[in-house]
Amino acid sequence: MKNRDTKINSYLNRGVVEANLKFAKEQKSIFSIIKFGYEVDLDDAYTFKDLVAFIHKFTDFSPILQEDSDSFVLFLKDTKIHQAKAMINKMNHKIYNLFDFEIKNIGITVNNIGDTYKKIMDRVDKYFVMSKLSSRKKVFYGTVDFDYYDTMQPLKVLKNIFSKNSEISLNNIYKGIPITEKARVNGFSDGIMQVGIKADKIPFYQNEKFTFVQHDGVPDIIKADILKIDKSEFIIVLGNLQFLQSSPIERSSARIEPTKKIHTLLVLEHKKLVEGSITSISEGSISFEIPTSQTENMARRDLFHKELTIKFQLANEKKILSTLALKAYIFSIVNNQVIVNISPNATQKSKIRDYISSQQNELLSALKLELKR
Repeated sequence: MKNRDTKINSYLNRGVVEANLKFAKEQKSIFSIIKFGYEVDLDDAYTFKDLVAFIHKFTDFSPILQEDSDSFVLFLKDTKIHQAKAMINKMNHKIYNLFDFEIKNIGITVNNIGDTYKKIMDRVDKYFVMSKLSSRKKVFYGTVDFDYYDTMQPLKVLKNIFSKNSEISLNNIYKGIPITEKARVNGFSDGIMQVGIKADKIPFYQNEKFTFVQHDGVPDIIKADILKIDKSEFIIVLGNLQFLQSSPIERSSARIEPTKKIHTLLVLEHKKLVEGSITSISEGSISFEIPTSQTENMARRDLFHKELTIKFQLANEKKILSTLALKAYIFSIVNNQVIVNISPNATQKSKIRDYISSQQNELLSALKLELKR
């Protein structure tokens, strides 16, 4: 019976994977596939049930398949490998807050137009095995073209990638908001990248020392120094490339620093813990400043694994205030800055997006005036 159940599960998994591959090819879309390990203890089956429920909800109800007794496969539709890695890291931190353990073995890859069931599963399994064998890193990832951990000469790999697909995005940050431009790599040699840009963005790059480069075929964000700007040909020359283990672009894409003071209150079981002022906000986390006199008291209390509530008010573009009360878990307390991860529902997330949008519009207007000077 067990062998029959295993075979049924194997065919079920293959059907789901092949359906995702077919859909991606027909729609010319992308998805990331993640393989992770979790040793199921049937004596504590409810923890496993709650873990799966959390992962399913956190990933917007993405499919989860059982590969064998202790490994599982997760699909993230319309998710590039940069986004998948950022999401999994954030998910793992929340799992630690909720369940007091981490998923230690994780492999990630993204679909390719030439993928078959065997090819994509072999690739994600390779990264999963590398993660299991490693004593240093928990998440291993890569694409058909870019095997980050095996590649000893990443600049040569970049040349191959840019020759196949020259489209990139250049990303910078202005007062907490992302400034993004689609561009093309005109040439790449010996670590020097020549990029064609739009004429109206030249004044902005003249004010910057570096930029962040993102490409669909590269797992990491690349930080590059701006070496030269050719105003007549609309070209910038980039060099001193660095592959970043964490992505400031992914974090900044939905984060804003309030232009006006926002009072906030952190609550545990209906009792006030501390009051402060929000310094930055995104759909997934909030940082706020508390009185220095309260910092030591907050750090001393055992709050890191407890469900808290954070309360504050946000204004939309019409200046209408909404009161929000969100579930929160403390991520860090450094000096007098507290950072909490939040889990807003659809309505609350919409209100946060409206606020971020209104703040971005104000800052972009200020940026345009500054560039005209």
